[in-house]
Amino acid sequence: MTRKKSIHRSSIFSLWPIAFSLKSLAFSLWPLALSFTCSAQDTLPATLQWPEYRTFTDPVVTDSAEPMSLYLRMHSTSYFKNNEYKNDFLTGYTLVGMYFEPVLEFNPDAKTSIYAGVHLLKYFGRDRFERKLPVISLRYTPNRNFSMIFGTLYGTTSHGLPEPMYDFEQYLTNNYENGIQLLWNYPSFRGDVWLNWEQFIRKGDPLQEKFTVGANTEFQLVHGKKLNLSVPFAVLFRHCGGEIDATNLPAETQSNLLMGFRAGWDFGTRWVKSVWFDQEWIEFLEINPGDHITVTNGRGRYTRSGMETRIGSFELGYWNADDFISPHGMPLFQSVSQKYPDFFLSKREMLILKYEFHQSLTPFLDFALRIEPYYHFYTGRMDHSWSLYLKFNDRFFLGKL
Repeated sequence: MTRKKSIHRSSIFSLWPIAFSLKSLAFSLWPLALSFTCSAQDTLPATLQWPEYRTFTDPVVTDSAEPMSLYLRMHSTSYFKNNEYKNDFLTGYTLVGMYFEPVLEFNPDAKTSIYAGVHLLKYFGRDRFERKLPVISLRYTPNRNFSMIFGTLYGTTSHGLPEPMYDFEQYLTNNYENGIQLLWNYPSFRGDVWLNWEQFIRKGDPLQEKFTVGANTEFQLVHGKKLNLSVPFAVLFRHCGGEIDATNLPAETQSNLLMGFRAGWDFGTRWVKSVWFDQEWIEFLEINPGDHITVTNGRGRYTRSGMETRIGSFELGYWNADDFISPHGMPLFQSVSQKYPDFFLSKREMLILKYEFHQSLTPFLDFALRIEPYYHFYTGRMDHSWSLYLKFNDRFFLGKL
């Protein structure tokens, strides 16, 4: 089955102007965030948490640091992930390895932090490091509600995007983003706006420049002791192009827009802690269509529900999509194939089950087990993935300068 030109228009296609307005609104609001006083801070949590992959979200430190203090941060995730895939989109494989980030943190005052370290990625069974990359960033945090970061960002799963828009495995294999990031955390609003510059070029380079711009926001409608209702909006742009490169490759700008509705109920019982429901509509659009582009727009609907229990977290999801493409999304959710480049399946339907068992072994060490079956309606077959994780995260005070 080969690709075809997409001529339909999604039911939420007309909502793209909202995405551009939302991005502009986020950038226009950040000076206001700087002006908020500490009177609103006492009601806020210490970290910015999204509903996606809470176990694998890097904690965002928002507490003020002591001036002229020096810390050592140690962050690492070891993993064994076995993907048993037998479909037309993705070949099965096993990931075994770890990434490790030792980083020095210097705080010249209570609102400013400078980070310098290294990001190391090692696959077990290979003699050399897969990646050895510098971690350098400057962060300004005037209060617990807002942070501005230049340099190495809180990336991948920390953006809180669902799997069709952002593949979870990037947390394991490509957990390294650099650019600019703005973070907000208020009782009625949370936001993450970022620019990840993936490939910088000079004049005459035989490469295209590549970057991703994203925004993920959530507006809290009801925030009670038992009931929580919220509305998420997210937009993601991936651009490949440039004007000073020496290639003849055409420019491409793929984008996704998400809007949805979330509800959560806190039971607080011995066996069932909470239940939740999430409905999301995701749009795909190619902004620079040309003769080389065969699919210019598509859409997907992701319906999920789950519960947090004493024995782990359970999730049931249904994915229904037409001509859906996502530049950073999990390949199993898309209409294009990584396995067979000429294969294209316009209509996608999947049933997704997820189970996660998480246990904090120490204040700085966490263990997780995940089991994830994917049922494909077009073949009537099921793929599955299971994985083990050991995550270390701590901060050590070294002294004052």
